[in-house]
Amino acid sequence: MIWIIGGTSDAQKIADYLTANHKKVLVSTTTPYGAQLAKSGKVTVIQKALNLNDMVQLINDYSINTIIDASHPFAQDVSKNGIEAALATGVKYLRFERENIHFNNAKYFESYDDIIEYLKNSDGNILLTIGSKNIDLFTPVGINRITARVLPVADSINLCNQAGLKAHQIIACKGILNTQTNKALLTEYNIKYMVTKDSGAEGGMVEKISAANQLNVEVLILKRPQLNYPVVFSNINQIEI
Repeated sequence: MIWIIGGTSDAQKIADYLTANHKKVLVSTTTPYGAQLAKSGKVTVIQKALNLNDMVQLINDYSINTIIDASHPFAQDVSKNGIEAALATGVKYLRFERENIHFNNAKYFESYDDIIEYLKNSDGNILLTIGSKNIDLFTPVGINRITARVLPVADSINLCNQAGLKAHQIIACKGILNTQTNKALLTEYNIKYMVTKDSGAEGGMVEKISAANQLNVEVLILKRPQLNYPVVFSNINQIEI
């Protein structure tokens, strides 16, 4: 059986490709939203946050022969554990890496701390499109400056509330928004700075940054973490099982 470390749209596409080629597939995800995506296909689904021991156990329980890591580009710990689990059990590990797009009209940063320091010396409203887990880090820039775009699920909303955001500072929506919708949101909230992660076209970066550039909104991008993956591919047709 092939195990896809999922929770992304990439994982769903890979699962569909493999099942269409008569492969037995298991998809793991940590969120109900990711599980909902995965269950639309003909796969076994596990919804659980897996540590290294859990991963080794899963490999043994389901007779996994190949791991395809299609986790989010910023799920660094998940990928590290996946690599370790593959080494410990002797199974093949493949990393699906989204193609990297460089945007000239944007500033790139190594860490959230660097972005926060930059924003401390600025004025104007900020749109965070970084997910919900790290919103609390940005409160030193001025809580009233922040609007966050997050998934419309209870956990995300709760993290926004815990960070101190009020209802009018939360945009809850899923999926990739087109350029016009992004422009409307940036205009409605009078955004001067947009913070995002280098999550590739699959993360809606093209549409977000196009909208920001048209409105002269400054874009601040967190660079992807760099890992030494054993084998990397970016095209589903390159999968060799």
